[in-house]
Amino acid sequence: MKKMLFPLALLMLSSSVFAERYYGTVHSFDQGKKGEDHLLFLNSGRVIIVKKNGRFSFSRLDFRPGVNIAVDVDENNELEAISSMPDESMPSEEEPMPTEVMPDATVLPDFSTASKIFSGMNRSWKSNTECTDRAHVWTYEEWKKYGLISRKVFMFFTNTYIRRYNYHWWFHVSPYVLVQSGEGVVERVLDRRYTSGIRTMKSWSDIFIASKKSCPVTTYAYYRANKNSPEHCFHVKSNMYNRLPLHVRNQENTGRVQTRFNTSEVNFSYRAFTRRGAK
Repeated sequence: MKKMLFPLALLMLSSSVFAERYYGTVHSFDQGKKGEDHLLFLNSGRVIIVKKNGRFSFSRLDFRPGVNIAVDVDENNELEAISSMPDESMPSEEEPMPTEVMPDATVLPDFSTASKIFSGMNRSWKSNTECTDRAHVWTYEEWKKYGLISRKVFMFFTNTYIRRYNYHWWFHVSPYVLVQSGEGVVERVLDRRYTSGIRTMKSWSDIFIASKKSCPVTTYAYYRANKNSPEHCFHVKSNMYNRLPLHVRNQENTGRVQTRFNTSEVNFSYRAFTRRGAK
């Protein structure tokens, strides 16, 4: 990514006692329909509410995808201030991936094995880590320790759900594994941050979906086309090498399937996870 310094134009537009600052890259901006507030989506997964009748003049703000920004929000997660930031040093999508090609996902022999792997997953994450980096470190480390070929599930929250419940995120991601059971091969989610043990897909998503509605399994393209549908969430399954929704989208668009860990991606996640590089 090229290094570019955007003009710093901090718009301090509120004197609220409560203010929390987030840094991120703009993913997209959803302009609300009649009676709806606007939604600003960051690549980290965070969603910021932009009041439709608020203090902001859209001609003064840059919500283009790829722009790095710092935002201040109030206690209701509503945008109070925004400033442009210099580009971060991000791993290149085209960088050669030196590790060997991986086989299909591992099928674990039983639930006990899956639970043992879950219990040994790295818990040294910093409080402000993102789910994308936790999931990437976990899948990489379990592959290094056991040769485990796991998968990831991205849970995308629809705009309908975000607006109805004032939800602060537009996606979450976690590793999952395949396990042999008496009913055949089943899936179990390994989310060491939000659960105390392995979970089914439904019991995992219920942690985040207040309505307890099921999340249909689909593609990233379908989610994007139906993000304003009555559904509250969608599940999109991926291999363990895709770190971001961007990578899932690129795979669907190009047909190129990532089959190796990208060293720069792993190092980026480790720096975000524990501030040290890959082992």
